[in-house]
Order: sequence, then C-alpha cells, then structure tokens
Amino acid sequence: MKDNKKESTWFAAFWSLMHVNVQILRGLWRLLNVPIPRVTIFGSARMHQKDPYAQQAHELANRLVEHDISVLTGGGPGIMEAASCGAVAVGKKGRVIGIGVKELGEGRNPCVQEYFELDYFFARKWLMTHYSNGFIVFPGGFGTLDELGEVLTLIQTKKLRQVPIVLIGAEYWELFMRWLQEEALIHGTIDQESMDLFSVTDDVNEAFNIIYKHCEKIESAKEGEE
Repeated sequence: MKDNKKESTWFAAFWSLMHVNVQILRGLWRLLNVPIPRVTIFGSARMHQKDPYAQQAHELANRLVEHDISVLTGGGPGIMEAASCGAVAVGKKGRVIGIGVKELGEGRNPCVQEYFELDYFFARKWLMTHYSNGFIVFPGGFGTLDELGEVLTLIQTKKLRQVPIVLIGAEYWELFMRWLQEEALIHGTIDQESMDLFSVTDDVNEAFNIIYKHCEKIESAKEGEE
C-alpha cells in the first residue's frame, strides 16, 4: 500500500512539472511574438477606472505604445485594464498582451489584444519578469508587492539584467520608502546600491522618460546588430 501511494505521489509531481513546463513554453511562444521593447505594468486589480492612478496608467501605457513600446500586464481589471485600454487606444496591433492566472478568477479585460491564462501564479511572474525591458509599478496590494519584490531580488542577485523600475505614487509608497531607509538600510538588510535599483515619482512624464531612454538604447543596439 505504501509503495502504491509513493508511486502515486511521484506520478502526480511529475505530471504537475510537465504541465507547468508546457504552459510556460506555450506562453513563451506567444510572448516572444510581441515586439520588443516590452514593458510590464504591475498594479492593483481592484483599482476603479476613475481613480487617478488608473488614469495615469491609461496615459502612460498610451504613450509607451505610441512610441512603439509594447505593454505587458496581467490582463485583468483595475490598473491592468486601465493600461490595456490606454495602450490599444493608439491603434497599433500586437503591442498589448495580458497573461492571466485561472485561479485568480479575474478574467480578461475588454481592451487587451492578446491574452492567455496559466494555471500557476509563479509561471506568470516568470514570463513577465524575464522578458520585459522595464517595469512600472502602480499602487497595489500583496500581489503587487510580491511582483515588485521578486523583480528587485532577481536584479539584486544578478539573476536578471538591470532594467528601469519606476514606482508610481510618492504618497502611496511613502511608508514603504521610509521602512527601507529607516529600518532595512540602517540594519544592513539591504545596501544603498539596492535602493538605487528603482525610482519613485508622481510624474507620468518622468516615468515615461526613464523607460523611453532605456528602450532607445535597446533599439540602437538592434540597429547596430543589423
């Protein structure tokens, strides 16, 4: 009986591993069809579309796509919807993609052009973090903090190339910044170099310029290779 249970456990683990790998490969194939540079926008799924932060997400995504920078989100409501709608308003096809997670039950927002769902939250994060040329983080909850923390950790540990990370909302992130500066930095759990990995602003123009300058370098490198 014990051997049968052990075999069943190993089979289940093997099947889960194969299943997630297939999903990642399918997601990767679809993601790589989206032109570079690509910028991921994180933020709350609960944000109302009339909220000032959602309006900023709409404006910023619109400007990114207008300048041929693709926008990647979780494909759901809130900030994701605002960014998707701002991006598609430009009228360029193939520049807006959403990656959902079935268990979240958020569904597809009405504006995202390309959309697919995965079974695992970590699989979505892997795709969104490893194939983006920059990150814009709007106010959000635990999920947004998890995504931000993972990106910062991967860059900090040299597992991910350094790219621009812009946090929108100086007031919203004020206590987070104070904790970093007055606790984490003082106790040595992070260093000043880690603090320099991201910027905080309320200015959409500033956020756009930070991302755009980096994406210009990517385009210049592509032209040099050609």
